[in-house]
Amino acid sequence: MKSHTELCPEAKKTLLSNLKRRLILGTLRTLRVSNPAVPMVSSLDLEEAARGQQLLEHSLPGPLEVEKEIEPFGKMQFPPFPDHIPVLNAVLEDYREMQEGPDPSAKLKNNVQSKLHRIRNCMAWMSQGKSGLAKMQFMGDQNRIRGWVKYLTKNGMALTTTLHYLKNVRQFFEYLKETPPKNSCLSQLDLLKVIREVKMSISSWNRPVVLHQMKIKGQKDAAMHTIKEHQDCRKLALVAIPKLISKLESDFSHGNLWKLYGYVTAYLASLYGHRLGVFMNMTDVEVSQAVHGPEKDDYLIKMSNHKTSESFGTAKMLLSSGEYGWLLSLMKLKRDAGKKSTFVFCNTTLKTTEKLTTYLQNAWSDMKLKGVPTFISLRSAVATFARDRHGEDSQARKSMARLMCRDTLTADKHYAMDLNVQQAREGRLLFEQAQETTKSRTRPQSEEEEEEEGDKGEEKGDEEQESGTSSRMKKSTPRMTRSQAGKVKCRVLLSPLKISPRKRSHRSRVRRSRKRI
Repeated sequence: MKSHTELCPEAKKTLLSNLKRRLILGTLRTLRVSNPAVPMVSSLDLEEAARGQQLLEHSLPGPLEVEKEIEPFGKMQFPPFPDHIPVLNAVLEDYREMQEGPDPSAKLKNNVQSKLHRIRNCMAWMSQGKSGLAKMQFMGDQNRIRGWVKYLTKNGMALTTTLHYLKNVRQFFEYLKETPPKNSCLSQLDLLKVIREVKMSISSWNRPVVLHQMKIKGQKDAAMHTIKEHQDCRKLALVAIPKLISKLESDFSHGNLWKLYGYVTAYLASLYGHRLGVFMNMTDVEVSQAVHGPEKDDYLIKMSNHKTSESFGTAKMLLSSGEYGWLLSLMKLKRDAGKKSTFVFCNTTLKTTEKLTTYLQNAWSDMKLKGVPTFISLRSAVATFARDRHGEDSQARKSMARLMCRDTLTADKHYAMDLNVQQAREGRLLFEQAQETTKSRTRPQSEEEEEEEGDKGEEKGDEEQESGTSSRMKKSTPRMTRSQAGKVKCRVLLSPLKISPRKRSHRSRVRRSRKRI
């Protein structure tokens, strides 16, 4: 196993466990065939045989059987990935390194690992029952990729998850097209067909995915926290936090420390709506380097490590002197307890705690408030309050979105069509007002006749003026020879064009109508 340097550690571990399992099953089958005097207790070999028969009955469709319906068989299962093929492992490892980059964060590594998991499932599906896997020709089977898409949709996978699978697989196929492996016999034409098939599947999912997102948004709005709950949360937390700090100063315990975490994060999240990662990655240095505003004795904390730092920079929170004192007290309690951690909300291992959501929900329950909150639900509620109070296109909403590090364009793209009852009622009122009959303003007949007569008089005056001007020009214009006419030809063409009497009268009528309006 050590000589296979092309295998990654995870592949080696999986392959070794599979070999051990096969050895144990083979030993049990041999023992069962020998009909031992003492009855066998283990039935692992029989269960494995039954499972293999079940998978055989629901085997993958061949190229000519793809159009048949694929019956689901319980929980979604994928065939095992061919780890014994070095080329496939090398391609996936190169793709992983390309996706992670030179300095990947923990979040990026987790995302790339999820992508590779989906790609491995697709490759396992397409390689099932195929030979010559090292040449990678099985990746160009257009019917097999269509069957894989059908399998995803028939086995109850969520629409958004299915879309993630398709997008990740499309990115991987495009990577293979741009940088094909050396020993690959996969033609560019077959690869182009597969990419086109995946793209068509993605485009066909756009409409149902949007409707699914609208449905989920409606469910979230139905269970959304109210403004009163947010206000009550901050009022109760203002009373509970100083008591917890005094308890910890007199008798330190991790239980009270977790409670303090919950109350502080509930207070700040209900006000600013920041994500979980903002609080998890908040460091002592960022708190100690807060910018002090002497006018109102407040402090501006800037957190650099969060999800949308590339688009919005640092996440910001402006705290009063009392609220800022809570964080200073937390840092002091940690130092007194001998915890040398760089994070404000740390666990017993001095790393950032991953249970802040649990502590938030416990504090919410202690305050006797309705629902089970999360940082995302509080964030959605704060964003909805801003939209309903200040308007979708208001500058106040954009300012709040910048402080929350939230892109309003992305939210409006998916949820702009979703209206509540009040907004729908206002829209109905607009429709009714548009169809109301209004009394047209009529003028007396004499006024219209006077206007027509005035227009006719103006037209006559214009015609007389033009005729008089032309006659004067004829009289005053001296005779010239052909040579003289050729010299002044350009000056005649560059002279401004005259306006006809009809256009002049039309313009005068337009001016009078505008003045009347």
